[in-house]
Amino acid sequence: MSSKASAQDFVHPYYPWDLKLKHYIPNDKSTLQLLGISGLAVVVIIIVAWILSGKRKEQFCFMRRAVLCWFLVCAFIHIVQEGYFVVYHRTLAGHTSFLGQLWKEYSKGDSRYLTSDSFLVPMVSITAIVKGPLAFIAFFAFLKGSDYRYALQLTLSLLHLYGLGLYYLTEIFQGLSHGPGPRGKDRMVFYCYFLGVKLVWMVIPLALIYDAVRHMAQCQHVSDFYVDEYNRKHLKYSRKMK
Repeated sequence: MSSKASAQDFVHPYYPWDLKLKHYIPNDKSTLQLLGISGLAVVVIIIVAWILSGKRKEQFCFMRRAVLCWFLVCAFIHIVQEGYFVVYHRTLAGHTSFLGQLWKEYSKGDSRYLTSDSFLVPMVSITAIVKGPLAFIAFFAFLKGSDYRYALQLTLSLLHLYGLGLYYLTEIFQGLSHGPGPRGKDRMVFYCYFLGVKLVWMVIPLALIYDAVRHMAQCQHVSDFYVDEYNRKHLKYSRKMK
């Protein structure tokens, strides 16, 4: 490899600076464009979820409809955006498609996404294959009033929380070596992407775990009451028969 080619491997905005990205092509879309378009897509999904959740005969409260919006947004992000990563992670640094550039922008907070990291690839694969469809199922389970809706909510939220915990701990164990560069701007990007965006998948799942456990506990309380009442009546009837 020529010295010129070797030098080009290091011309990128990712940390550590000596990270070799042979396929790297700079983005031609600005950060504002990428975040604006992706944000608009999320807004459209929220509107669709809000409309669908409002057509139910027995109306949901505001917070429940907001939760359904969360499920549909998660399904979209996991299946479409993270599915793209799973398929193209080996050559992602050279992609010029919108999703490719979006991943390169997001990787400024964690360069592991551009190196086929041995932890991130399996974890994101599970996210795309399991969590994405599960979020869709949870969304429609609430729309249909399924008996399993809170169990699905609990499962999905636990998976989110567990995956996020592993994501943070593996990078912390490596000394945050793929995140904040020495410059102030690099650190701001790190805090926004690595901490800010990811923390959404901590705060909301924690709230949904509490919500699901609370509803399931209430259902169990009611079930226990009727079971005990039935047993008392059955015992009383058996004694009369004797």
